[in-house]
Amino acid sequence: MNETDPSVLQRPFSVAVDAQGRLLIADAGSGELKIFDPRKKSVKAVSGYKGKQFGMPVSVAVDDSRNIYVSDSGAGKVLKYSPQGKFLDTIGGEEGAFKRPASIAFNPVNHWLYVVDTVRPRVFAYSTDGALRLKFGERGTGPGQFNFPTFIAVDREGRLFVNDTLNFRIQILTPDGKFIGQFGEAGDGSGNINRPKGVALDSEGHVYVAEALFSCVQIFDQQGRFLLGFGEAGAGTGEFYIPAAITIDRDDRIYVADPFQHRVEVFQYRPARRERTAASGGGQ
Repeated sequence: MNETDPSVLQRPFSVAVDAQGRLLIADAGSGELKIFDPRKKSVKAVSGYKGKQFGMPVSVAVDDSRNIYVSDSGAGKVLKYSPQGKFLDTIGGEEGAFKRPASIAFNPVNHWLYVVDTVRPRVFAYSTDGALRLKFGERGTGPGQFNFPTFIAVDREGRLFVNDTLNFRIQILTPDGKFIGQFGEAGDGSGNINRPKGVALDSEGHVYVAEALFSCVQIFDQQGRFLLGFGEAGAGTGEFYIPAAITIDRDDRIYVADPFQHRVEVFQYRPARRERTAASGGGQ
């Protein structure tokens, strides 16, 4: 492995896709944000801010102005960059806002950035200018309580899907943190949630959850009913070893970070309605 080559992934933990189709990857292994631009066939590595190196970048998100946000779990910070990778600001203040920020997600409905703090445990929401809008959550097993939350995703209506890891469930909340519902329980069967990692949603609202215990991705409907899974433990194409974050872009391409195999795997979901339209030769 050529660790000086910026295109080489060492331990990619999170992926985002901006409006220009660039891949933004938080590489915890190299301690860098990597910006892949397929149109220009280029890659840029950003290693920190103000002369400081990242501690452990674990999540990346992009807002509707293409500004980039990086969650640095090692340094306890969330950092904001321009689309070109220039440091702009620290979200939540320079010191003390977070204990261990994990997953971050931008909500295009209310234009807030959500930050999951695994240790507190709590979810914070900020406007893009860095102002705190709300925070919610506490330790527990009840509705709206968390036990080691790690990943968060936002659907097209702005609802939040939070991976409540040690409660073995996904919680669904309103944009202002009100509990809507939940699904999942521990077990050894299909649809059980044991070591959930990344969570994402496709254009039809299906919920994808990376299951680290069985190294697969499970898909649920909005009511939490298990639909199907894909992947298994292994090093081959379509196989994983402890998958981390999942991202689904506007074209229903599914990006799964496979950090311990130094790669991101890409899949394509084809919605049934799209297949029917193509088969009929189009439609209004």
